[in-house]
Amino acid sequence: MTSIYIWDPNDRAALPELPPLPIGVLAVGTADLLQQAADLPQPIYITISDTQSVDFLFASEQASVRALTRWALRFGSVMTTQPLQGENGPETWCRTDFDYFGITVSAYAHIPAGDGQPRPA
Repeated sequence: MTSIYIWDPNDRAALPELPPLPIGVLAVGTADLLQQAADLPQPIYITISDTQSVDFLFASEQASVRALTRWALRFGSVMTTQPLQGENGPETWCRTDFDYFGITVSAYAHIPAGDGQPRPA
């Protein structure tokens, strides 16, 4: 039996990079992602960028911490928090990042310290 390989596994040459997705395809992918997450809390603002990324902004309220945790669990990510000094005083930045079929997704919220969050030291 003879085997013919289209790709030689011993060849160390890198595979060519795929071209960037058009913004319309990113929008369709984002709509698909939102449909898959229809049972999760939804963002209040979405940004789709030709840098192959999508940003989801969640409301500046304590409930967004739980929402982001649920998104992180659903899409195999972790949520991070970081205390910041915002324009209106101390706040906590909550964020999760994950990949969705080649699209980089960042979901985040800025939670004011007066909304039940401990104030950073």
